[in-house]
Amino acid sequence: MSTLDTAQRYFKAWNSHDPSGIVATFAEGGTYENPASGGPVSGEAIGEYAAGLFAAFPNLAFELVSVAAAGNNAVAAQ
Repeated sequence: MSTLDTAQRYFKAWNSHDPSGIVATFAEGGTYENPASGGPVSGEAIGEYAAGLFAAFPNLAFELVSVAAAGNNAVAAQ
């Protein structure tokens, strides 16, 4: 599966409010971090964090304007 396919699955899982689907897009040992996460989280903690966001923000969704491969193992999304 290409990096671009993985990114599209990642955003689809977020927009479907599917914590397990989000976790499934990460490689073993992969981490998620944003300014509010309190630092990097990994494994099932990613799904737990996402579930908390969905509970707090039931309409949470990402509107992707464009998604493109951006070099070796990187994707840029707008």
